[in-house]
Amino acid sequence: MEKTKLERSNRDETTRVRRALLVETAITCFVEQGIARTGMRDIATKAGVSVGNLYNHFPGRDDLIAEIAQIETAGLADVVAKVAACDDPRQAVDTFVKSYFAYCADPVSAILTVEITSEALRNPAIEDLFSGNRALLIDTLAQVIADSRQKKKHAITTSGLVIDTIEGFALRVGLAGKKPRKRDTEALLSFVIRALTSGGN
Repeated sequence: MEKTKLERSNRDETTRVRRALLVETAITCFVEQGIARTGMRDIATKAGVSVGNLYNHFPGRDDLIAEIAQIETAGLADVVAKVAACDDPRQAVDTFVKSYFAYCADPVSAILTVEITSEALRNPAIEDLFSGNRALLIDTLAQVIADSRQKKKHAITTSGLVIDTIEGFALRVGLAGKKPRKRDTEALLSFVIRALTSGGN
């Protein structure tokens, strides 16, 4: 009985490690070749596994993208947790901007974002996989900036605009192939704070 449990545990760990390798390989292929030009055979070859083995874990390319969406959700949960741990709204805004900008401006993340956005325009199922992540970010920031002077609906609209600003600047930095500099982060934060504190926020 103990041996069976151990064998099952070892199998589960082997499966987890193999799936992680396949997802990382898929990300590399998507970044290097683009999602549209990457086939399952390309991923299998780069990962050093048979195509059949890849299909055993992921029936299709969309399943790999779904796994990437779950990884993104976990990464954004870290951003949300850092914001939730803040003592005051200004600190929470600082934390949100810095954390989310660093997350988006990573060069691999930036290229992958462009690829997934392009794919989502053609495939509503892909868009659905990632739309919950945006909703989570908007809700997190809206809770921080909403106060007695600003209705929740307005805070949601403002949060969406702030997130668009962060993502746009992060893409420009990330697609240049560089890590964000401290002055990039400081300039973005200064811009967001000015936007939030003018006109009734």
